[in-house]
Amino acid sequence: MSDPSANSSNPKTPLSSGRRSSKRRRWMVRVLAIGVAVTLGMLMVEVGLRLFVADTRSPYIYDEFTGTRLKPGHRFVFQSEGYSANVINSQGLRDREHGLAKPAGTFRIAVLGDSFSEALQVSQEKTFWAVLERELQAKAQFKGRIVEVINFGVSGFGTVQEWQMLNHYARAYSPDLVLLAFLPGNDVRNNSRELEPDHRRPFAEIVDDQLKLDNSFRDDPAEKRFREWTVSAFKDKAIRRSRLVHLLYRAFDDWRARRATRTKPREPGNESKGSDAEEAGIDDAVFAPPKNDVWRTAWQITDRVLKAMQDDSHEIGAKFVVVVLNNSVEVHPDPVVSMAVAKRLDAQDLDEPKRQLTATGERYGIPLISLRDRMQTIAQNDGVCFHGFPNAMPCGGHWNEDGHKTAGELIADDLAGLLDGKNDSVEGGR
Repeated sequence: MSDPSANSSNPKTPLSSGRRSSKRRRWMVRVLAIGVAVTLGMLMVEVGLRLFVADTRSPYIYDEFTGTRLKPGHRFVFQSEGYSANVINSQGLRDREHGLAKPAGTFRIAVLGDSFSEALQVSQEKTFWAVLERELQAKAQFKGRIVEVINFGVSGFGTVQEWQMLNHYARAYSPDLVLLAFLPGNDVRNNSRELEPDHRRPFAEIVDDQLKLDNSFRDDPAEKRFREWTVSAFKDKAIRRSRLVHLLYRAFDDWRARRATRTKPREPGNESKGSDAEEAGIDDAVFAPPKNDVWRTAWQITDRVLKAMQDDSHEIGAKFVVVVLNNSVEVHPDPVVSMAVAKRLDAQDLDEPKRQLTATGERYGIPLISLRDRMQTIAQNDGVCFHGFPNAMPCGGHWNEDGHKTAGELIADDLAGLLDGKNDSVEGGR
């Protein structure tokens, strides 16, 4: 007869196997219960965020022509610098709705630019292009006609991207005038593949004295991975679609940036973080004469792209005008600030963009509107900061409401002079 105790000690007996199976089931049930609880909790947080917390998710999407664009119909709140509540229109513009067909008797202006034109820092009715529309509408020469200004500005754009925005989107609106809002502080850098760190955009080069468009960003593996079924694409979609994931990722990104700031050694000669320190996203080197071939080429490319934009504007029957915007250091109420930057650059002044663009305007007959000198005079006489917000850099960064209002009024006066026949004339309502 066999020994019962021997069978009970055998790990492979039915009784022992049953206990292990039961234990696995209990663990599976617990894990499943935890997973369901976590999922329900996340769904409840997501619903709560959508009901009670402002949406701050990025409004930008991929675009095959410009690299990036605003997402049509996207609703969000911008509050990192200034404040605005936004609804991107159905065509992907930070503006009200505009029909493609131009109504009879309408003078239509297409504004091309970067973050200064996108102007998320202020409400739409306070932007320079909204002020421009109201100011022009009140001018005598527009009596009996409708002035319509359409904003095609997108943050981060350089002149090459604005050129592509003109050809692939703005021209469909049949503008009578194309107004390029040129920001010296980063537009020249944006046009150079060597100077611009973000390569998810079109560039241009001069080959055999001909301007050639470089759209190689479309085939960049680092960019394509965000448009295919990859981990990067999944993460990108999750961040864009989920409020909770977006907030968690933004918190992690902020922590990582703070950690990098604490651990990164200060560069020699840049220990001071005072008012003459270089602003984020701005390359002060543009304010000094180009000191190497990279900067000289960047200016040459910019020159030829402006000419191409003029040609393409004339092709669709529109006048082309460049308005030169300003960075905070150029119109600071304290002249010591601009002098300090010039000294740091070993330059006599900050006039290099003015010299370069004036030469381009004279070379091709492109009308230029420069705001810097007039806004600088007002700022220094009245002690006004045209840049800066209470929740961001004081007297720095983007235009505030005063900056947009003053710029819009000055541009309107200068355009009225051009359109009144003092320099040239354009007829609207074609």
